[in-house]
Amino acid sequence: MNKETWGLSEVWNKSLEEQEQRPLSFRDHLWASELGKAPVDLWLKLRAVPPTNPPNPRSLRKFEAGNVFEWIVSLILKRAGILKESQRWSSYQYPGLMKVTGKADFIAGGKPDIRMFEEEVSRMSLPNVFVRAGEKILNYIDQNFPDGLEEMPLEIKSVSAFAFEAMEKKNRSNRVHRLQAYHYLKSENRPRANIVYISRDDLRILEFPVLLNSETEKEYHDTIEALTKSNALDQMPPVEKKIVFEEDYGKFARNFNVGYSNYLTMLYGYSNQMEFEEQINPIVSQWNRVLGRLKAGSNVTEKNKLVLEKIKEAGFIVDEILSRFAVTKEEEEA
Repeated sequence: MNKETWGLSEVWNKSLEEQEQRPLSFRDHLWASELGKAPVDLWLKLRAVPPTNPPNPRSLRKFEAGNVFEWIVSLILKRAGILKESQRWSSYQYPGLMKVTGKADFIAGGKPDIRMFEEEVSRMSLPNVFVRAGEKILNYIDQNFPDGLEEMPLEIKSVSAFAFEAMEKKNRSNRVHRLQAYHYLKSENRPRANIVYISRDDLRILEFPVLLNSETEKEYHDTIEALTKSNALDQMPPVEKKIVFEEDYGKFARNFNVGYSNYLTMLYGYSNQMEFEEQINPIVSQWNRVLGRLKAGSNVTEKNKLVLEKIKEAGFIVDEILSRFAVTKEEEEA
């Protein structure tokens, strides 16, 4: 840009990239936000090993975008009078296992005050879309819950449209987010938490409940138990598979735990996430094409057989996959 003129972009981008990083230190506890992530990455983090692939500028800006959406939700909750607490720390520890610590985005509940909301919002410069949404939410609560709302933790997550639609299709929250939300239930013996997803592309909202003493209890306990055993060993856990089989979709996919690893170069030899995706995506597509042919009962070519050998070498049992996943209606039409 011509320095005789002024512009926002340079200062804006640099300011979003200047985030204070949590200093590395040896620790014997887990953060709630780490549950469900790759054991090998956590093993290295607990030992304060410097990352070879810290968050890049784009990732840092995405984190800040998440903070902006969280702030907007906090304003609506606060002005409605149902925000009880934010960023509340809580800890929980099973006997003999590592302690888990984390802080919930919000604790919300009670009876909203619609008149107070309208007066407060009138003094602010929120975009009209959020004002309209806030009014409709409060009217809905007032009509359906006249005695007010039970207090519960709320976790606010902003995601891409792609991630949003993937969760909407399988009707299931992200495992890392689910375990994080469950921690706040377990640590304070609350019956329910809600994970709220906001699509950064079009502002749609998707919400998933997490219930105490549900199947998530076992998922939460077993994750902590596995990480405790892994941390107790002096030997680094195995690296993640680069390609995984997604049970919810019946298809192969690249492993996000690899692509987003802070130790991507150290553990897997890729210089960055783009290089990993450029190498793995064509392989995933090839594996899924062959899997689709097998599901449909099509003839298996010599090239298909070579691909099948690669799938088996990666540790996947093709016959077992075929027995559990029939051809879907969409695949049959395709």
